[in-house]
Amino acid sequence: DLGAFYLDVLKDRLYTCGRESPARRSAQNALYHVTQSLLRLMAPVLSFTAEEAWKIFRPAEDTVFAQVYYRLPEVPGAEGLLARWRSLREVRSKVQKILENHRAAGEIGSSLQAEVDIAASGERLELLQGLGDDLRFVLITSRAGVIPAATAADESIRAVSSKHRKCERCWHYRADVDSDPKHPGICGRCVLNLYGAGEPRSFA
Repeated sequence: DLGAFYLDVLKDRLYTCGRESPARRSAQNALYHVTQSLLRLMAPVLSFTAEEAWKIFRPAEDTVFAQVYYRLPEVPGAEGLLARWRSLREVRSKVQKILENHRAAGEIGSSLQAEVDIAASGERLELLQGLGDDLRFVLITSRAGVIPAATAADESIRAVSSKHRKCERCWHYRADVDSDPKHPGICGRCVLNLYGAGEPRSFA
């Protein structure tokens, strides 16, 4: 779950958002808590690895073997959040299978070369629409759209290769690459992240 999903999605925030942006800082904060917990859990099994990592992570503190188990901060409404993300991961898994078919056919390279449209109904529609533009970051595609489906039987996923240019900084294929003559080669959100107030990020 950590490597195949969470860290995969988190990379965009860490690499492309402004250094002091709330989006990047919140990602770093989450990773801090994950690392605090994970190194202590690893210590009895991967002793040398855990100790070496601990010396870099917390150099002013005693050995990792002198630590007690880390208590992760409680998150209000955690059960509901977990249920929502389980549903999102199911959708993401279906999208990944379709993208893999396009990749095998030579139509796309990375998933960022794809644009996805999802027809969904009921609670799934509400969930996906609620993510807004952040849905593309969950799916790791350059665009993700959501349209209503009449019933669950009418739900579908369609993926196509993007016709837009690739941003040299974030690697997303966007219509607004080169839109700012002062900053050629990069997209609008990268201009915002580098020279403006930064892009808004809420979920991914």
